[in-house]
Amino acid sequence: MVKQLDGKITFSSTQHEGSSFMITFPLKADSAVISEPEIRKETVPAAETTPGAQDSPSLAKNVLLLAEDDTDMREYLTENLSKEYEVVSVTDGEQALKMARDINPDIIISDVIMPGLEGDKMCRILKSSMETSHIPIILLTALSERENVISGLEAGANDYIIKPFDFSVLKVRIRNILQSRQHLRETVLSPESSPGEVDYTSQLDKEFLDRTLEIIHQELSNPEFSINDFCRMLGMSRTSVYNKLKTLTDQSPNDFIRIIRLNRSKELLISRKYTIGEVSFMVGFSDPKYFSTCFKKQFGISPSKV
Repeated sequence: MVKQLDGKITFSSTQHEGSSFMITFPLKADSAVISEPEIRKETVPAAETTPGAQDSPSLAKNVLLLAEDDTDMREYLTENLSKEYEVVSVTDGEQALKMARDINPDIIISDVIMPGLEGDKMCRILKSSMETSHIPIILLTALSERENVISGLEAGANDYIIKPFDFSVLKVRIRNILQSRQHLRETVLSPESSPGEVDYTSQLDKEFLDRTLEIIHQELSNPEFSINDFCRMLGMSRTSVYNKLKTLTDQSPNDFIRIIRLNRSKELLISRKYTIGEVSFMVGFSDPKYFSTCFKKQFGISPSKV
């Protein structure tokens, strides 16, 4: 039997152009589209959707902030470094200081002798602040005396290159620093690594990560633990926490907390002392099914296979 459908047909006709027909049906209550149950998600803080938080970080260029007052040198470095990095260039230390706080670059290349705020002083300010100490800095200078080099390194610079220099050497130095940062990220997130294996280039970065891990473990079984709570306990803004964690671990705060919880859950499951349900609650997951979904996504196997 053919089911009768209520509806209507309308048409319009234009001479020499033809006719058009439209068929419309009223929307029945039982014909509405019902969406599938939504899997529980964690809300991403507003700071995590700002420019610089890439969906595919592996495909994005690293952001390099260049501070150089000499026009010819600035243009030369910008042109050549742009082949591998997203270069943002400024002409003095004051601009570099502001820009570093605004865009959270992956690395800074700065001349030392500049008008206003000099490069080594800018470096010292950034490296002495918890919000920016994680940004690697390479200082460039024509000052080759031993005390100048020592002064630059004491300011917290990750490297110090004397002008004139071979551009290929600068490229290798940049690459080495960024690779070292990647190694740090992998070590921090590895459940097999111990605190002594992590090679920090900044004491403030070590203090920050030590504190983040302490807070997460303290709140491990608390399913209501939020990013706002996390930032409040760190005494930092959401943007600062996001920038620092993203740089040091390549993870957003939500993802970082989840990974630490899952790493701990794996340890608990390996001990064979608890059920999957018990472990899920012990690491802050109120829904064992959601816990199993996250666990399998993280480790490639279900909790029952551990």
